[in-house]
Amino acid sequence: MKILYLDPILGISGDMAMAAMVDAGVPFGEIETLLNKLPLPIPAIVPVKARQGVIEGTHMAIDDSDIHLSPGDMIKLIDGLSTEDYIKNDAKAMLDILVDAESKVHGVTKEETHFHELSHIDTLIDVLSMAKGISHLGIDKVFSGPIPHGRGTIKTAHGIVPNPAPATVEILSGHKTVFLDIPVELTTPTGAAIVRHYVKDHGMAPSMTVQRVGYGLGSYKTEKPDALRIFVGETTSPSSDEEVWVIETDLDDMEMEYLGTVAERLKAEGAIDVLYFPVYMKKGRVGVRLSLSVPDERLQRLVSAVFLETSTFGMRLRKEGRRVLRRDQKTVETKYGPVRVKHGYNEEGEFLKSHIEFEDVKKIAEEKGIPYRVALENLKKEI
Repeated sequence: MKILYLDPILGISGDMAMAAMVDAGVPFGEIETLLNKLPLPIPAIVPVKARQGVIEGTHMAIDDSDIHLSPGDMIKLIDGLSTEDYIKNDAKAMLDILVDAESKVHGVTKEETHFHELSHIDTLIDVLSMAKGISHLGIDKVFSGPIPHGRGTIKTAHGIVPNPAPATVEILSGHKTVFLDIPVELTTPTGAAIVRHYVKDHGMAPSMTVQRVGYGLGSYKTEKPDALRIFVGETTSPSSDEEVWVIETDLDDMEMEYLGTVAERLKAEGAIDVLYFPVYMKKGRVGVRLSLSVPDERLQRLVSAVFLETSTFGMRLRKEGRRVLRRDQKTVETKYGPVRVKHGYNEEGEFLKSHIEFEDVKKIAEEKGIPYRVALENLKKEI
């Protein structure tokens, strides 16, 4: 299994992450080619070898730009790119983390969220570059050391805010952090979003054979090197293992016709799986057990959602291990139109199985007026 370990010596930002990837061997030309597919002028970006104290690494020299974009604009631009779906999905997931955090700290809906500083085109460049770097290196799993924060205040478009910024704090809830006596913003919201999206296991990285090391250098001049170090290596640990929270509650006094809608809302809030099945409860009553698998960062939100959406007065929480196949998704052109197909691979990267996206089968069956089973069988034969 190929793993990446983030060692944020003095924090992490989007441009430092891009620089560390290039320093570790990701060809900058591949990142540049991807960015140049965007239908707008990209500021000139030059990777420059530089030194911070005794550390030599790569610094990204990025020209100024006055291009600002809304979150919706960025999503549309990513969707329109001609590149692999998993690169686009990773980039959009990081943007969604930023939108979620900004909406929460400012008390507005996701649709009303404005990025201010994060609206700069640099944010789009950062998330696409990171997604491309992860893809090029073939990373299966990402780990991180504690994330450093500075002290004092930061001047933003909203005014003076505490350091670290409220959005950064929100994004990194649940992650190990360390506070340093340095009056600068060491970890940016985009850097935090990179950690939140890719680091699913908060434990220590397993033993690995290090193959590459990269240093991404920032611009701060302090006693400590302003650097993000990354290690790329192989481990024999099983692929894609992670821990999830399981939320369970038993219901016998709720209108059952609403359970389907409740399940849809819980999925929309970030639950990995939502199941409900009949159980026998006290006094011989028949009830329903609602069971959710939840990632760390969504636990509190989904606990609140279960209390709001159901009649329960309590629930059980436990951590369980989860193992999934490494996967990717490709869009295949068929006589019915484009269909998304998910592929699963084992630890050695060998193909094991594929699955046609249900929503695409459903859409085709409804548009053509044919049974779902017929649509599925025809697509299987063609694909």
